[in-house]
Amino acid sequence: MKKVNLLAAAVLAAAFAMPAQADYTPNAYFNGYMRAGVGFDKNGHTNGNDDVAHKVGRLGSESRVYGEIGLGADVAKVDDTVWTVNAMLAVSTDNEGSWVGNDALAFRQFNVEAKGLFDSDKDAKVWVGKKYVQREDIHITDTYYYDISGNGAGIENVSLGAGKFSTAFVQNTDCNNIFDVRYSFPAWDGASFEIGNTYVQQKKQQLTDNQLNGNTVTLEFTQGFNGGWNKTVFQWFKGASANAVQVQGWNHNDNEDGNAFKLYNFGETTIVGDLKMFHQVDYAYQKLDGYNGDNKKVKTFHAVVRPWYKLTKMTRLYVELGSYGQYTEYDNGWKEQERMQKATLAYALTPDAGNFWSRPEIRVYTAWLHGSDKDATFSAGYRKGATDITVGVQAEAWW
Repeated sequence: MKKVNLLAAAVLAAAFAMPAQADYTPNAYFNGYMRAGVGFDKNGHTNGNDDVAHKVGRLGSESRVYGEIGLGADVAKVDDTVWTVNAMLAVSTDNEGSWVGNDALAFRQFNVEAKGLFDSDKDAKVWVGKKYVQREDIHITDTYYYDISGNGAGIENVSLGAGKFSTAFVQNTDCNNIFDVRYSFPAWDGASFEIGNTYVQQKKQQLTDNQLNGNTVTLEFTQGFNGGWNKTVFQWFKGASANAVQVQGWNHNDNEDGNAFKLYNFGETTIVGDLKMFHQVDYAYQKLDGYNGDNKKVKTFHAVVRPWYKLTKMTRLYVELGSYGQYTEYDNGWKEQERMQKATLAYALTPDAGNFWSRPEIRVYTAWLHGSDKDATFSAGYRKGATDITVGVQAEAWW
């Protein structure tokens, strides 16, 4: 511990000694996220399956250790312009031992931001480097439906009319360039709209007959109301983006040509008093043209509801119910389908049990899972039509 303290002191001393602004004291930032847990299913296997979490809800479906540690500082200020350096490391592992190797570490962010460069728009920000680029997610399924994060450059929150404009150029795989523009603006009291367009270009040195560019248009409408909020998202995908049905980059061998759309509705609602609920419902339709003529139509549906009840100031009771289905029809007449259902009951401790986002949180849970696919179990199942039951405890925090 003494060595760690000495290292931290040395880093802070170096930051305060920087020559950029002798009369400016840097503001340091420390933030992050973590989750960790332990549990087992009816066969004694360690539970935890990210695929289950994405499909039917993450409560009781995650046990691996995952964490992000962010460090940053405002290192200089010139008039009203603030210069900031941000960094973030992450760890993800299924290793049950006390030693985690270097293969579990990742560099998630490392960038420079300058806010206040424009005299006419002090809220605008210029950034360059590796960055989480205005990610859009749904927490209860850990789904990032709009995520172009990677190495790039951009401008955010430029005032334009009644709203804010942002644009970015990002490279987040070895195979593509991403060009993104967004415009968000208020509608009426408590409501806002966002329009986004994301174009993904395959790098020329990677192009072959079966590699394509893609484009996605995203429309978002958010409405706040007494006791909660609701968001509706519509996305239209063209070209190779239709295979992902998420705004993201891809590797050159992962795409198919086609058209697709996806509709989300999710949000938080107060049912009555201390009984509240978070929900997600979405539907996607894909019409894809395969490399070898195996054209197909894919329909996918998710529904997850997580009602919870505040028991005391720091305790609450959760129930999470999830259902998933995917139906694929090929032009040659072959059909495939996959279904999954999950139910989780959890007792949780948290600083503010009436606030859904209150963390840290410690949960004790039991979950039931059934699926038509052989892998539809917490421990990567063992037979078709498998049913699994798991128990465990988990901690989650952000700061």
